Amino acid sequence: MFAATSLLLLPMLGAAQAPPTAEHAWPIPAEAMARAAALVEHEPSMPTTRPYDLVHLIDLAERSNPDTRIAWEEARAAAAAIGLAEAAYLPQLSFQALGGFERTPLPAPKDLVAKGYFVSNTREVLPSLALKWLLFDFGRRSAALAAAKADSFVANVAFTGAHQSLIFEVSQAYFSLSAARGRLRAARQALSTASTTEAAAIAKRNSGLATIVSVTQAQRQTAQMSFAVTAAEASERTARSNLIASLGIPATTALEVTDASDLPLPQAPEQSVTDAVHEALGKRPDIIAALGKIDAAEATLKIEQRAYYPIIELSGSGFQNLGAVSSDGKPYSTIDKPGGSLLFSFHVPIFDGGLRRNRVNIARSKLHAAQDSFSKSQDAAAQEVVKAYNALVSSLAEYQSAKAYHEAARTAYEASLSAYRQGVGTYTDLATEENAVVQAETQMEDTRANAHTAAAALAFAMGEVSAPHVQDDSP
Repeated sequence: MFAATSLLLLPMLGAAQAPPTAEHAWPIPAEAMARAAALVEHEPSMPTTRPYDLVHLIDLAERSNPDTRIAWEEARAAAAAIGLAEAAYLPQLSFQALGGFERTPLPAPKDLVAKGYFVSNTREVLPSLALKWLLFDFGRRSAALAAAKADSFVANVAFTGAHQSLIFEVSQAYFSLSAARGRLRAARQALSTASTTEAAAIAKRNSGLATIVSVTQAQRQTAQMSFAVTAAEASERTARSNLIASLGIPATTALEVTDASDLPLPQAPEQSVTDAVHEALGKRPDIIAALGKIDAAEATLKIEQRAYYPIIELSGSGFQNLGAVSSDGKPYSTIDKPGGSLLFSFHVPIFDGGLRRNRVNIARSKLHAAQDSFSKSQDAAAQEVVKAYNALVSSLAEYQSAKAYHEAARTAYEASLSAYRQGVGTYTDLATEENAVVQAETQMEDTRANAHTAAAALAFAMGEVSAPHVQDDSP
C-alpha cells in the first residue's frame, strides 16, 4: 500500500522537475516498520548434530517449505467446495421473528365515526420457521457438484505436483552444491599442484638450471590458482544459500550437508526415450491436472446451459401470531394463534438481455482453452522427458570421458614434473600439463554433478519423483 502511494505521487510532478532524491523520499511510517518487524518469525536454528543427506534434506523441506502448506490448504478448500455443492440438495430451514408497535389512522364513515377516522394501535410478535427446498432444476446442481469434484481432484493432483516440484528443487540445489564443492576441491588441488611446480622452479633456479622468468611464471600460476580457490569458495557459499532457500528454513541456518560425490553414479535409462515419453504422459501431475480442468470446464458449461431451464421450489412457513389491537383507545383485543403456508413455485427466465448467452459463451471458451492447455501440457512434457533423457545419457558418457582425461592428464603432469626436475623438460610443457590437470579435474566434478541432476530431472519429467522414507536416527 505504501509503495503504491509513493508511485501515485510521481505523475503529479512536473516534467521539468528534477527526480526526487533520498531527502525528499516518501517516509515510511514508524508504526508500519514496527508492525513489519513484529511479524518477523524468529525460528530456532536447525540442529547440526549430524550432516544432512539428500533424503533428510527433502524431509526437512517438506516440513518447512511453505509451498507444500499452501497447496495443502488449497486442496482442503476445494474439498470444502464439494460440501457446498452437496448442500444445494438439502432443504434450508431458518428461524425469524418480527415484532413491534404500529399506530395507524384509518378512514371511517362519518355516520359511524363523527371525526371521519379512527386510530388503530397494534402490538404484534410473529416468531416463525421458514422452509425452502429446491426440488428440480434440470441438472444444474448435479453439474455444480461435478465441477466441484473436478476442482477438488485438480487441487489434490496439484498438491502432489507441489511435492514433486519441491523434491526436484531440493535435489537440484543439493547437486549444485556438490558441483560447487567439487570445483572447490579441484581449485585447491590445482593450487597445491601450482605450489609444487613453483617449488620445483625455485629449486632449479637455486641450482642455476632455471631462469628468473620460469620462477615468476610459476609464481603467477600459483597466484592465479589462489584466486580460483577464492572464487570457488564464493560459488560454494552461493550454492549453499540456494539450497537453504529451497528448504524454506531461515537463511542464517548453519546446516551441515553431505557431499554427493560419495553417491554412486545414476544408472543409464533402461527403456527407450519413446517408452519414457508414453509413461510420463500417464503419470505427470500437471497432465492429470490439465485433464481434470477439462472436466471442471465441461461441468461449468453444463451449469450455464441449464440456466435456460425452469426450476421448481417448495417453500413453507409456520408462525405464531402473538398480537393485540386497539381502536380509538378502546381495550385491546388479543390473539395467540398459529398459522402457516405451503407454496410451490415455478420459475423460468424469459429475457435477461443476453446474460445467459454470454455466460455460456464464456464457459465454452474456457472449455476450449482447457483442452488446448491439455495438449500444450502433453507437448511440453514430451519435450522435457526427451531433454532430460538425452542429458542423462550425455552426462554419463561425458563423465567417463572426463575420468579418462583426468587419469591421462595426471600421468602426463607427473611425467613432465619429473622431467623438469631432472633438467630435460621445459617449464612451458610443465605449465601446459598442469593446466590440463586442472581442466580435467573440474570437468570430472561437473559431469558427476550433471549426471545426478539429469537423473533427478528425468524422474521429475516422468512424474516418478516421490518423497523418500526417512528413518528416525534419534537415540
